[in-house]
Amino acid sequence: MKRNWTAAWSLFVLSPLIAEYLLGSLPMQLITILPLMAMLYGSGAILVRECVRRANLGWPALLLLAAAYGLTEEGLVTQSLFNPNYLHLRLLDYGWMPALGTSLVWLIYVVGIHVFWSISVPIAFTEALFPEARDRAWLPGWGLAIFALLLVLGAGATGRFTYKQLPFMASPAQLGGTIAAIVVLVGAARFFPRRPTGPKPVPPAGTIFGAALVAGSAFMAVRFLAEGALHLAWPAAFAGYVAVMAAFLAFVLGFCRNRRWTAAQRFALASGGVAAYGWAGFAIDISLHGTASLPAHVGLVVVFAALTLLAGRRSARATG
Repeated sequence: MKRNWTAAWSLFVLSPLIAEYLLGSLPMQLITILPLMAMLYGSGAILVRECVRRANLGWPALLLLAAAYGLTEEGLVTQSLFNPNYLHLRLLDYGWMPALGTSLVWLIYVVGIHVFWSISVPIAFTEALFPEARDRAWLPGWGLAIFALLLVLGAGATGRFTYKQLPFMASPAQLGGTIAAIVVLVGAARFFPRRPTGPKPVPPAGTIFGAALVAGSAFMAVRFLAEGALHLAWPAAFAGYVAVMAAFLAFVLGFCRNRRWTAAQRFALASGGVAAYGWAGFAIDISLHGTASLPAHVGLVVVFAALTLLAGRRSARATG
């Protein structure tokens, strides 16, 4: 039981470190607000994982719940999906759809990074650090209640901070539509139970790592190229995001589904996602915060490199 709590608290910390700091959205100089970020990201990742493991659901269900989390954070808490001048960044100008009151490009990008890097990659990475506890729930009922409370408190504090920076409130229709979409995603997740593995193995760990790294890098490259260097029309960027996600999901959920995964191969998938953020974070950190924060960011990357080696060793010793 003690080791299960260690795994849960590890995920609590790793999720915001990957989602915000490794990505470069927050500089390491703001590491002091990590507890607040953990209350939001970490609690969300823990609740998603525990719901999936307790109900014996599969990774498709986890991805759906991760999308529900992404809509909750960006549509209800920070409301970046609807605020045209969120943190003075003008995130909705590129791909703006007046009928929806949001940008399709920002919608697919921000929900995509939450699905894969805020929730799924931290869960898979933490399970690689604790492979013996991968298939079981980590927390008792009262433990879930603690993290649910932390999530509510973190969401409230984050929403209050965002509102103070630039007062904005989405319309009732926008909030209602977001809630409806969240309910649909959560309801759909229950129809994806975990499937028994087949006799055929998945591709080698190196191939899986490469697929995750290439897909993650391509997803981030769409932002850098389409919205930046190439200045493409927004439908091209939207199509690029869709194509990358569709190809990666087809590989993982299609080609690799119902096959025998080893701990090393599961670790390769998670570490490939971490590596994609590893390089992209430098570019984003520089674009948002300048070069002053680079030494600290290098230190963070070194920490994750060490954690990756540790997770790889533990996964190599695990079976199945």
